[in-house]
Amino acid sequence: MKVSSINAGFILTLATMSCLPVFGQSSDSNVTSSLMPITVMTDKSSYSDGDKIIISGMVKDQLNVPISIFIRDPNQNIVWLGQATVDSDNKYSTEATAGGSLWTAAGTYEIDTTYGSKDRTAKTLFEFTGYHLYPVQIQGSSYNATYTITNGTIISITPNIDAKLLVISIDASGNGSLTISFPRTLIDARTDANDSQFVVQEDGMAITFLESKSDTARTLTMSFSSHTKQIEVIGTQIVPEFGPLTFTVLTASLGIFLYVKRHAWLHREFIR
Repeated sequence: MKVSSINAGFILTLATMSCLPVFGQSSDSNVTSSLMPITVMTDKSSYSDGDKIIISGMVKDQLNVPISIFIRDPNQNIVWLGQATVDSDNKYSTEATAGGSLWTAAGTYEIDTTYGSKDRTAKTLFEFTGYHLYPVQIQGSSYNATYTITNGTIISITPNIDAKLLVISIDASGNGSLTISFPRTLIDARTDANDSQFVVQEDGMAITFLESKSDTARTLTMSFSSHTKQIEVIGTQIVPEFGPLTFTVLTASLGIFLYVKRHAWLHREFIR
């Protein structure tokens, strides 16, 4: 099936040409085209920045015209539009990518479809989280990093406790940007009781970045090139000095010590 996407610059013009009144809810896959002029659904109920959204459905009759598809944000602003062609089985399918400069708010998004006229419409809803979640495993515990990325994907985030840094491995598809938020319980940069500056390196070279922070997290935004393989975030502390695993080991060691000491004392008392 041939699918064509329309540049976002034409959104306003095309939106004014399309009249979308009350829509029939058709996100239920059990609704068939024999009951409704057109149906629409997505492959998932929730998407993060950069995810592929598969939009599909069926039509009752062949009109030999493309289906117009709009995605609207929680404020009803159009953030994506495209067209899909109906196949010989009266089915259609297309893909959209969640995220981009127009997707400025997380929340409930709406997909509106029109097939030929305003009485052949349908809609469905999905959630846009606005970020990806990556669990960083360290010392037997998981710490969630959240991020958005353009022109790339994160392959892994690996902690280096001795060097007090995190290694972010990425697969860049072009020049892009990364905004990533770490909980302070995972990594932080402090001098005495005050916040200090992280050091960020792109394939071993120091780069500039922007930062915002709260009492519980620090968020870094940086650009990267199409050739970037690794980004290192270097702080002054990484996880609590005595993390869960360390605490468990210390507790077990103390228990063994007390047991041996008590056994030795009972042995001496028995000899007396």
